[in-house]
Amino acid sequence: MRKEKIILALIVLGGLVLRLINLNQSFWLDEAAQVIESSRSFLSQFHIPSDFHPPLYHVLLHFWMYFGNSEVWVRLLPVLLGTGSIILLYRVGTNLGNRKEGLIASLFLALSPYHIWYSQEARPYILFVFLSLLTTYLLLKKKWVMYFLATTLSLYSFYFAQFFILGQLIWIFFFAKKDFGKYSKSLFLAILLFIPWLPSFWQQIGRGTSGVFAGWTNVVSVPGLKAIPLTIAKFIFGKGSIDNLFLYSLIVLPVFLVFVISLLEVYKKKEGKIILSLFFIPLTTAVFVSFFIPIAAPQRFIFLLPLFLIILAKGIGRFPKFGKWAAVLIICFTSMMGIIQYYTDPYVQREQWREAVDYVEKQPSEQSIALLVFPAPFAPYLWYSKNVIEAVGIAPKFNLRDEDLSNLAVKLINKKTVYLFQYLTGLTDPQDKTKAFLENNGFTERIIKDFPGVGFIYVYDRK
Repeated sequence: MRKEKIILALIVLGGLVLRLINLNQSFWLDEAAQVIESSRSFLSQFHIPSDFHPPLYHVLLHFWMYFGNSEVWVRLLPVLLGTGSIILLYRVGTNLGNRKEGLIASLFLALSPYHIWYSQEARPYILFVFLSLLTTYLLLKKKWVMYFLATTLSLYSFYFAQFFILGQLIWIFFFAKKDFGKYSKSLFLAILLFIPWLPSFWQQIGRGTSGVFAGWTNVVSVPGLKAIPLTIAKFIFGKGSIDNLFLYSLIVLPVFLVFVISLLEVYKKKEGKIILSLFFIPLTTAVFVSFFIPIAAPQRFIFLLPLFLIILAKGIGRFPKFGKWAAVLIICFTSMMGIIQYYTDPYVQREQWREAVDYVEKQPSEQSIALLVFPAPFAPYLWYSKNVIEAVGIAPKFNLRDEDLSNLAVKLINKKTVYLFQYLTGLTDPQDKTKAFLENNGFTERIIKDFPGVGFIYVYDRK
Protein backbone atom coordinates (compact mmCIF):
# COMPACT_ATOMS: atom_id res chain seq x y z
CA MET A 1 0.00 0.00 0.00
CA ARG A 2 2.79 2.42 0.91
CA LYS A 3 4.64 1.51 -2.29
CA GLU A 4 1.52 2.23 -4.33
CA LYS A 5 1.11 5.64 -2.67
CA ILE A 6 4.69 6.51 -3.56
CA ILE A 7 4.15 5.41 -7.17
CA LEU A 8 0.93 7.43 -7.37
CA ALA A 9 2.70 10.49 -5.92
CA LEU A 10 5.42 10.19 -8.57
CA ILE A 11 2.82 9.82 -11.33
CA VAL A 12 0.93 12.88 -10.10
CA LEU A 13 4.12 14.91 -9.74
CA GLY A 14 5.23 13.92 -13.24
CA GLY A 15 1.81 14.80 -14.60
CA LEU A 16 1.98 18.22 -12.93
CA VAL A 17 5.42 18.93 -14.39
CA LEU A 18 4.27 17.97 -17.89
CA ARG A 19 1.32 20.35 -17.55
CA LEU A 20 3.51 23.27 -16.50
CA ILE A 21 5.64 23.18 -19.67
CA ASN A 22 4.73 25.70 -22.40
CA LEU A 23 2.21 27.36 -20.11
CA ASN A 24 3.09 30.84 -21.37
CA GLN A 25 1.60 30.41 -24.84
CA SER A 26 -0.53 33.20 -26.24
CA PHE A 27 -4.25 33.04 -25.58
CA TRP A 28 -6.04 31.82 -28.69
CA LEU A 29 -9.49 32.92 -29.86
CA ASP A 30 -11.70 31.02 -27.39
CA GLU A 31 -9.37 31.59 -24.44
CA ALA A 32 -9.16 35.32 -25.09
CA ALA A 33 -12.96 35.51 -25.30
CA GLN A 34 -13.09 33.58 -22.02
CA VAL A 35 -10.70 35.85 -20.11
CA ILE A 36 -12.44 38.96 -21.44
CA GLU A 37 -15.81 37.61 -20.30
CA SER A 38 -14.43 36.50 -16.93
CA SER A 39 -12.90 39.95 -16.44
CA ARG A 40 -16.38 41.50 -16.33
CA SER A 41 -18.45 42.01 -13.19
CA PHE A 42 -19.66 39.02 -11.17
CA LEU A 43 -23.27 39.25 -12.34
CA SER A 44 -22.09 39.44 -15.95
CA GLN A 45 -20.75 35.89 -15.60
CA PHE A 46 -24.35 34.71 -15.82
CA HIS A 47 -25.03 36.58 -19.06
CA ILE A 48 -23.09 34.66 -21.71
CA PRO A 49 -25.48 34.18 -24.67
CA SER A 50 -22.68 33.78 -27.22
CA ASP A 51 -20.75 31.14 -25.30
CA PHE A 52 -22.34 27.70 -25.47
CA HIS A 53 -21.33 26.76 -21.93
CA PRO A 54 -22.92 27.00 -18.49
CA PRO A 55 -21.51 29.66 -16.13
CA LEU A 56 -19.51 27.70 -13.52
CA TYR A 57 -16.09 28.02 -15.15
CA HIS A 58 -16.75 31.69 -15.90
CA VAL A 59 -17.44 32.30 -12.22
CA LEU A 60 -14.40 30.33 -11.02
CA LEU A 61 -12.08 32.13 -13.45
CA HIS A 62 -13.63 35.48 -12.51
CA PHE A 63 -12.50 35.06 -8.91
CA TRP A 64 -9.22 33.41 -9.94
CA MET A 65 -8.36 36.50 -12.01
CA TYR A 66 -8.58 38.69 -8.91
CA PHE A 67 -4.96 37.62 -8.36
CA GLY A 68 -3.64 38.00 -11.91
CA ASN A 69 -4.46 37.73 -15.59
CA SER A 70 -1.23 36.53 -17.18
CA GLU A 71 -1.30 33.46 -19.38
CA VAL A 72 0.56 31.41 -16.78
CA TRP A 73 -1.68 32.40 -13.88
CA VAL A 74 -4.95 31.97 -15.81
CA ARG A 75 -3.89 28.51 -16.98
CA LEU A 76 -2.82 27.37 -13.53
CA LEU A 77 -6.49 26.84 -12.70
CA PRO A 78 -7.03 24.13 -15.37
CA VAL A 79 -3.55 22.73 -14.60
CA LEU A 80 -4.63 22.07 -11.01
CA LEU A 81 -7.92 20.56 -12.15
CA GLY A 82 -6.10 18.37 -14.67
CA THR A 83 -3.62 17.19 -12.06
CA GLY A 84 -6.45 16.50 -9.62
CA SER A 85 -8.10 14.38 -12.33
CA ILE A 86 -5.11 12.02 -12.24
CA ILE A 87 -5.75 11.35 -8.55
CA LEU A 88 -9.47 10.90 -9.08
CA LEU A 89 -8.88 8.48 -11.96
CA TYR A 90 -6.75 6.34 -9.65
CA ARG A 91 -9.63 6.26 -7.16
CA VAL A 92 -12.21 5.41 -9.82
CA GLY A 93 -9.98 2.83 -11.51
CA THR A 94 -9.24 1.17 -8.19
CA ASN A 95 -12.93 0.97 -7.28
CA LEU A 96 -13.78 -0.47 -10.70
CA GLY A 97 -10.94 -2.97 -10.56
CA ASN A 98 -7.86 -2.99 -8.36
CA ARG A 99 -5.04 -0.67 -7.33
CA LYS A 100 -2.72 -1.85 -10.09
CA GLU A 101 -5.30 -1.03 -12.75
CA GLY A 102 -5.91 2.33 -11.07
CA LEU A 103 -2.18 3.11 -11.18
CA ILE A 104 -1.88 2.12 -14.84
CA ALA A 105 -4.87 4.26 -15.80
CA SER A 106 -3.52 7.25 -13.84
CA LEU A 107 -0.12 6.82 -15.51
CA PHE A 108 -1.77 6.86 -18.94
CA LEU A 109 -3.71 10.02 -18.01
CA ALA A 110 -0.57 11.73 -16.65
CA LEU A 111 1.12 11.06 -20.02
CA SER A 112 -1.91 11.74 -22.20
CA PRO A 113 -0.98 14.51 -24.71
CA TYR A 114 -4.67 15.32 -25.21
CA HIS A 115 -5.26 15.71 -21.48
CA ILE A 116 -2.08 17.78 -21.14
CA TRP A 117 -3.22 20.14 -23.91
CA TYR A 118 -6.60 20.75 -22.32
CA SER A 119 -5.14 20.93 -18.82
CA GLN A 120 -3.50 24.11 -20.13
CA GLU A 121 -6.66 25.43 -21.77
CA ALA A 122 -8.47 28.34 -20.11
CA ARG A 123 -11.86 26.87 -20.98
CA PRO A 124 -14.37 24.63 -19.13
CA TYR A 125 -13.34 21.27 -20.63
CA ILE A 126 -10.96 20.07 -17.94
CA LEU A 127 -13.29 21.26 -15.18
CA PHE A 128 -15.90 18.84 -16.46
CA VAL A 129 -13.32 16.03 -16.73
CA PHE A 130 -12.60 16.58 -13.03
CA LEU A 131 -16.29 16.73 -12.07
CA SER A 132 -17.31 13.72 -14.17
CA LEU A 133 -14.63 11.66 -12.41
CA LEU A 134 -15.75 13.04 -9.06
CA THR A 135 -19.42 12.15 -9.65
CA THR A 136 -18.41 8.65 -10.78
CA TYR A 137 -16.30 8.13 -7.67
CA LEU A 138 -19.08 9.37 -5.37
CA LEU A 139 -21.56 7.13 -7.16
CA LEU A 140 -19.30 4.14 -6.64
CA LYS A 141 -18.95 5.01 -2.95
CA LYS A 142 -22.71 5.69 -2.65
CA LYS A 143 -22.19 9.11 -1.11
CA TRP A 144 -25.54 10.48 -2.20
CA VAL A 145 -25.42 14.00 -0.76
CA MET A 146 -21.97 14.63 -2.18
CA TYR A 147 -23.06 13.09 -5.48
CA PHE A 148 -26.00 15.48 -5.65
CA LEU A 149 -23.71 18.48 -5.07
CA ALA A 150 -21.07 17.30 -7.56
CA THR A 151 -23.71 16.52 -10.20
CA THR A 152 -25.20 19.98 -9.78
CA LEU A 153 -21.76 21.49 -10.34
CA SER A 154 -21.21 19.27 -13.39
CA LEU A 155 -24.51 20.45 -14.90
CA TYR A 156 -23.33 24.03 -14.46
CA SER A 157 -19.90 23.29 -15.93
CA PHE A 158 -20.59 21.64 -19.29
CA TYR A 159 -23.67 20.74 -21.33
CA PHE A 160 -22.40 17.25 -22.09
CA ALA A 161 -23.07 16.49 -18.42
CA GLN A 162 -26.56 15.42 -19.51
CA PHE A 163 -25.08 12.70 -21.72
CA PHE A 164 -22.80 11.47 -18.95
CA ILE A 165 -25.67 11.45 -16.45
CA LEU A 166 -27.63 9.30 -18.91
CA GLY A 167 -24.78 6.79 -18.84
CA GLN A 168 -24.79 6.82 -15.04
CA LEU A 169 -28.57 6.40 -14.98
CA ILE A 170 -28.41 3.32 -17.19
CA TRP A 171 -25.56 1.95 -15.08
CA ILE A 172 -27.61 2.26 -11.88
CA PHE A 173 -30.80 0.94 -13.48
CA PHE A 174 -29.21 -2.22 -14.89
CA PHE A 175 -26.33 -2.94 -12.50
CA ALA A 176 -27.31 -1.44 -9.12
CA LYS A 177 -31.11 -1.41 -8.98
CA LYS A 178 -31.16 -1.46 -5.19
CA ASP A 179 -29.60 2.00 -5.19
CA PHE A 180 -31.97 3.43 -7.81
CA GLY A 181 -34.25 5.13 -5.29
CA LYS A 182 -31.48 7.06 -3.53
CA TYR A 183 -29.81 7.81 -6.83
CA SER A 184 -32.96 9.16 -8.44
CA LYS A 185 -33.58 11.50 -5.47
CA SER A 186 -30.05 12.91 -5.73
CA LEU A 187 -30.38 13.32 -9.49
CA PHE A 188 -33.81 14.94 -9.19
CA LEU A 189 -32.49 17.56 -6.77
CA ALA A 190 -29.53 18.31 -9.05
CA ILE A 191 -31.82 18.77 -12.06
CA LEU A 192 -34.14 20.93 -9.96
CA LEU A 193 -31.25 23.29 -9.16
CA PHE A 194 -30.33 23.46 -12.84
CA ILE A 195 -33.81 24.59 -13.96
CA PRO A 196 -33.15 28.33 -13.30
CA TRP A 197 -30.44 28.22 -15.99
CA LEU A 198 -32.70 26.75 -18.69
CA PRO A 199 -33.82 30.14 -20.16
CA SER A 200 -30.16 31.06 -20.67
CA PHE A 201 -29.50 27.63 -22.15
CA TRP A 202 -32.26 28.09 -24.74
CA GLN A 203 -30.93 31.55 -25.54
CA GLN A 204 -27.51 30.02 -26.20
CA ILE A 205 -29.06 27.26 -28.32
CA GLY A 206 -30.85 29.89 -30.40
CA ARG A 207 -27.66 31.88 -30.88
CA GLY A 208 -25.58 28.80 -31.67
CA THR A 209 -27.96 27.39 -34.29
CA SER A 210 -28.72 30.67 -36.04
CA GLY A 211 -26.13 29.93 -38.74
CA VAL A 212 -24.31 33.28 -38.70
CA PHE A 213 -22.26 32.35 -41.75
CA ALA A 214 -21.78 29.43 -44.08
CA GLY A 215 -19.20 26.86 -43.08
CA TRP A 216 -19.19 27.64 -39.36
CA THR A 217 -20.88 24.31 -38.53
CA ASN A 218 -17.85 22.42 -39.85
CA VAL A 219 -15.60 24.52 -37.62
CA VAL A 220 -17.43 23.80 -34.37
CA SER A 221 -18.52 20.21 -35.09
CA VAL A 222 -17.34 17.06 -36.87
CA PRO A 223 -19.87 15.61 -39.32
CA GLY A 224 -21.77 12.51 -38.19
CA LEU A 225 -20.06 9.27 -37.28
CA LYS A 226 -16.64 10.64 -38.26
CA ALA A 227 -16.53 12.12 -34.75
CA ILE A 228 -16.02 8.70 -33.13
CA PRO A 229 -12.82 7.53 -34.89
CA LEU A 230 -11.41 11.06 -34.81
CA THR A 231 -12.04 11.28 -31.07
CA ILE A 232 -10.34 7.92 -30.46
CA ALA A 233 -7.35 9.06 -32.54
CA LYS A 234 -7.09 12.26 -30.49
CA PHE A 235 -7.31 10.25 -27.27
CA ILE A 236 -4.34 8.20 -28.47
CA PHE A 237 -2.01 10.76 -30.06
CA GLY A 238 -3.24 14.11 -28.81
CA LYS A 239 -4.05 17.44 -30.40
CA GLY A 240 -1.44 17.15 -33.12
CA SER A 241 -1.36 15.03 -36.23
CA ILE A 242 0.93 13.96 -39.08
CA ASP A 243 0.38 15.10 -42.67
CA ASN A 244 1.13 11.62 -43.98
CA LEU A 245 -2.13 9.81 -43.19
CA PHE A 246 -0.53 6.38 -43.65
CA LEU A 247 2.22 7.18 -41.13
CA TYR A 248 -0.32 8.68 -38.71
CA SER A 249 -2.42 5.51 -38.97
CA LEU A 250 0.64 3.33 -38.29
CA ILE A 251 1.32 5.29 -35.10
CA VAL A 252 -2.27 5.24 -33.84
CA LEU A 253 -3.21 1.71 -34.94
CA PRO A 254 -1.27 -0.33 -32.32
CA VAL A 255 -2.95 1.48 -29.42
CA PHE A 256 -6.31 1.21 -31.17
CA LEU A 257 -5.83 -2.56 -31.48
CA VAL A 258 -4.96 -2.77 -27.77
CA PHE A 259 -8.16 -0.83 -27.09
CA VAL A 260 -10.28 -3.24 -29.17
CA ILE A 261 -8.76 -6.27 -27.44
CA SER A 262 -9.28 -4.56 -24.08
CA LEU A 263 -12.95 -3.97 -24.92
CA LEU A 264 -13.44 -7.69 -25.41
CA GLU A 265 -11.71 -8.45 -22.11
CA VAL A 266 -13.56 -5.76 -20.18
CA TYR A 267 -16.96 -6.85 -21.51
CA LYS A 268 -16.62 -10.20 -19.75
CA LYS A 269 -16.69 -8.59 -16.31
CA LYS A 270 -19.65 -7.00 -14.50
CA GLU A 271 -17.67 -3.87 -13.67
CA GLY A 272 -16.57 -3.85 -17.29
CA LYS A 273 -20.17 -3.49 -18.43
CA ILE A 274 -20.49 -0.50 -16.09
CA ILE A 275 -17.43 1.13 -17.66
CA LEU A 276 -18.67 0.44 -21.18
CA SER A 277 -22.04 1.99 -20.31
CA LEU A 278 -20.34 5.14 -19.00
CA PHE A 279 -18.15 5.35 -22.11
CA PHE A 280 -20.39 4.40 -25.04
CA ILE A 281 -23.78 5.74 -24.00
CA PRO A 282 -22.65 9.41 -23.74
CA LEU A 283 -20.53 9.04 -26.88
CA THR A 284 -23.22 7.53 -29.11
CA THR A 285 -26.00 9.72 -27.71
CA ALA A 286 -24.04 12.91 -28.32
CA VAL A 287 -23.16 11.80 -31.86
CA PHE A 288 -26.84 11.11 -32.53
CA VAL A 289 -27.82 14.58 -31.28
CA SER A 290 -25.09 16.09 -33.48
CA PHE A 291 -27.12 15.16 -36.57
CA PHE A 292 -29.58 17.85 -35.44
CA ILE A 293 -27.36 20.28 -33.47
CA PRO A 294 -23.66 20.69 -34.39
CA ILE A 295 -22.03 19.62 -31.12
CA ALA A 296 -19.77 16.67 -31.98
CA ALA A 297 -16.11 17.65 -31.64
CA PRO A 298 -13.31 15.61 -30.03
CA GLN A 299 -12.56 18.19 -27.32
CA ARG A 300 -16.16 17.99 -26.10
CA PHE A 301 -15.69 14.26 -25.54
CA ILE A 302 -12.55 14.65 -23.44
CA PHE A 303 -14.51 13.72 -20.29
CA LEU A 304 -14.59 10.18 -21.76
CA LEU A 305 -10.79 10.02 -22.00
CA PRO A 306 -10.37 8.69 -18.41
CA LEU A 307 -12.85 5.89 -19.16
CA PHE A 308 -11.00 5.12 -22.39
CA LEU A 309 -7.83 4.76 -20.33
CA ILE A 310 -9.57 2.61 -17.68
CA ILE A 311 -10.67 0.27 -20.47
CA LEU A 312 -7.06 0.05 -21.64
CA ALA A 313 -5.77 -0.51 -18.09
CA LYS A 314 -8.32 -3.21 -17.26
CA GLY A 315 -7.83 -4.99 -20.56
CA ILE A 316 -4.04 -4.90 -20.27
CA GLY A 317 -4.32 -6.29 -16.75
CA ARG A 318 -5.61 -9.53 -18.27
CA PHE A 319 -2.87 -9.80 -20.89
CA PRO A 320 -0.02 -12.32 -20.45
CA LYS A 321 2.97 -10.80 -18.65
CA PHE A 322 5.00 -10.05 -21.79
CA GLY A 323 1.94 -8.70 -23.61
CA LYS A 324 1.09 -6.53 -20.63
CA TRP A 325 4.46 -4.79 -20.58
CA ALA A 326 4.53 -4.49 -24.38
CA ALA A 327 1.09 -2.83 -24.39
CA VAL A 328 2.04 -0.38 -21.63
CA LEU A 329 5.24 0.57 -23.46
CA ILE A 330 3.41 1.04 -26.76
CA ILE A 331 0.82 3.33 -25.16
CA CYS A 332 3.42 5.35 -23.24
CA PHE A 333 5.68 5.65 -26.31
CA THR A 334 2.79 6.84 -28.49
CA SER A 335 1.81 9.38 -25.83
CA MET A 336 5.38 10.67 -25.63
CA MET A 337 5.42 11.16 -29.41
CA GLY A 338 2.28 13.28 -29.12
CA ILE A 339 3.72 15.25 -26.20
CA ILE A 340 6.97 15.98 -28.02
CA GLN A 341 5.08 17.18 -31.08
CA TYR A 342 2.99 19.48 -28.90
CA TYR A 343 6.02 20.90 -27.09
CA THR A 344 8.05 21.49 -30.27
CA ASP A 345 5.57 22.23 -33.09
CA PRO A 346 4.10 25.77 -32.99
CA TYR A 347 1.31 24.65 -35.33
CA VAL A 348 0.09 22.19 -32.68
CA GLN A 349 0.33 24.84 -29.97
CA ARG A 350 -2.09 27.73 -29.57
CA GLU A 351 -2.60 30.57 -32.01
CA GLN A 352 0.17 33.15 -31.75
CA TRP A 353 -2.00 36.21 -31.31
CA ARG A 354 0.32 37.92 -28.86
CA GLU A 355 3.16 37.76 -31.35
CA ALA A 356 0.91 38.81 -34.25
CA VAL A 357 -0.44 41.88 -32.46
CA ASP A 358 3.04 42.86 -31.28
CA TYR A 359 4.22 42.71 -34.89
CA VAL A 360 1.40 44.92 -36.14
CA GLU A 361 1.83 47.48 -33.36
CA LYS A 362 5.63 47.60 -33.21
CA GLN A 363 5.68 50.76 -35.39
CA PRO A 364 2.59 52.73 -34.31
CA SER A 365 1.30 55.32 -36.74
CA GLU A 366 -1.92 57.22 -37.32
CA GLN A 367 -1.51 56.30 -40.98
CA SER A 368 -1.67 52.54 -40.25
CA ILE A 369 -4.76 50.38 -39.86
CA ALA A 370 -5.41 46.71 -39.06
CA LEU A 371 -8.27 45.06 -40.94
CA LEU A 372 -10.05 41.96 -39.68
CA VAL A 373 -12.78 40.45 -41.82
CA PHE A 374 -15.24 40.00 -38.99
CA PRO A 375 -17.85 42.21 -37.26
CA ALA A 376 -15.18 43.48 -34.83
CA PRO A 377 -11.54 42.79 -34.00
CA PHE A 378 -11.16 39.27 -32.64
CA ALA A 379 -11.04 38.75 -28.88
CA PRO A 380 -7.28 37.95 -28.74
CA TYR A 381 -6.51 41.08 -30.78
CA LEU A 382 -8.47 43.15 -28.27
CA TRP A 383 -6.78 41.40 -25.34
CA TYR A 384 -3.23 41.99 -26.57
CA SER A 385 -3.66 45.31 -28.35
CA LYS A 386 -2.24 48.48 -26.81
CA ASN A 387 -4.54 50.49 -29.10
CA VAL A 388 -1.62 52.29 -30.75
CA ILE A 389 -3.06 51.88 -34.25
CA GLU A 390 -6.64 51.71 -35.45
CA ALA A 391 -8.10 48.21 -35.79
CA VAL A 392 -11.52 47.55 -37.34
CA GLY A 393 -13.77 44.68 -38.22
CA ILE A 394 -15.03 45.16 -41.77
CA ALA A 395 -17.74 42.46 -42.05
CA PRO A 396 -20.59 43.44 -39.69
CA LYS A 397 -22.82 40.64 -41.02
CA PHE A 398 -19.99 38.06 -41.02
CA ASN A 399 -20.17 37.59 -44.81
CA LEU A 400 -18.29 40.43 -46.50
CA ARG A 401 -20.64 42.44 -48.75
CA ASP A 402 -20.01 45.08 -51.40
CA GLU A 403 -21.46 47.79 -49.16
CA ASP A 404 -18.93 46.80 -46.49
CA LEU A 405 -16.13 47.51 -48.94
CA SER A 406 -17.69 50.88 -49.73
CA ASN A 407 -17.62 51.70 -46.02
CA LEU A 408 -14.03 50.51 -45.88
CA ALA A 409 -13.02 53.10 -48.47
CA VAL A 410 -13.88 55.85 -45.98
CA LYS A 411 -11.71 54.26 -43.29
CA LEU A 412 -8.73 54.09 -45.67
CA ILE A 413 -8.60 57.83 -46.28
CA ASN A 414 -5.17 59.12 -45.18
CA LYS A 415 -3.98 55.55 -44.48
CA LYS A 416 -0.66 54.47 -45.97
CA THR A 417 -0.18 51.03 -44.36
CA VAL A 418 -2.77 48.26 -44.02
CA TYR A 419 -2.34 45.05 -42.03
CA LEU A 420 -4.89 42.56 -43.37
CA PHE A 421 -5.45 39.46 -41.20
CA GLN A 422 -6.18 36.21 -43.04
CA TYR A 423 -7.84 34.70 -39.96
CA LEU A 424 -11.23 33.09 -40.82
CA THR A 425 -11.38 34.83 -44.21
CA GLY A 426 -12.00 31.42 -45.76
CA LEU A 427 -15.45 31.71 -44.20
CA THR A 428 -16.09 35.45 -44.23
CA ASP A 429 -14.35 36.44 -47.49
CA PRO A 430 -13.80 33.25 -49.54
CA GLN A 431 -13.40 35.22 -52.78
CA ASP A 432 -10.65 37.48 -51.39
CA LYS A 433 -12.66 40.61 -52.13
CA THR A 434 -10.72 42.58 -49.53
CA LYS A 435 -7.36 41.98 -51.19
CA ALA A 436 -8.74 42.88 -54.61
CA PHE A 437 -10.32 46.04 -53.17
CA LEU A 438 -7.04 47.17 -51.60
CA GLU A 439 -5.14 46.62 -54.84
CA ASN A 440 -7.78 48.53 -56.81
CA ASN A 441 -7.41 51.45 -54.41
CA GLY A 442 -3.70 51.93 -54.85
CA PHE A 443 -2.31 49.60 -52.19
CA THR A 444 0.55 47.24 -53.01
CA GLU A 445 1.25 44.04 -51.11
CA ARG A 446 4.71 44.39 -49.57
CA ILE A 447 5.11 41.68 -46.92
CA ILE A 448 3.36 38.45 -45.97
CA LYS A 449 4.02 37.41 -42.38
CA ASP A 450 2.94 34.00 -41.09
CA PHE A 451 1.96 33.44 -37.45
CA PRO A 452 1.08 29.83 -36.56
CA GLY A 453 -2.62 29.47 -35.91
CA VAL A 454 -3.38 33.09 -36.77
CA GLY A 455 -2.34 32.63 -40.39
CA PHE A 456 -0.96 35.24 -42.75
CA ILE A 457 -0.88 38.96 -42.13
CA TYR A 458 -0.68 40.80 -45.46
CA VAL A 459 1.04 44.17 -45.25
CA TYR A 460 -0.05 46.67 -47.90
CA ASP A 461 1.50 50.09 -48.55
CA ARG A 462 0.20 53.06 -50.54
CA LYS A 463 2.33 55.92 -51.76
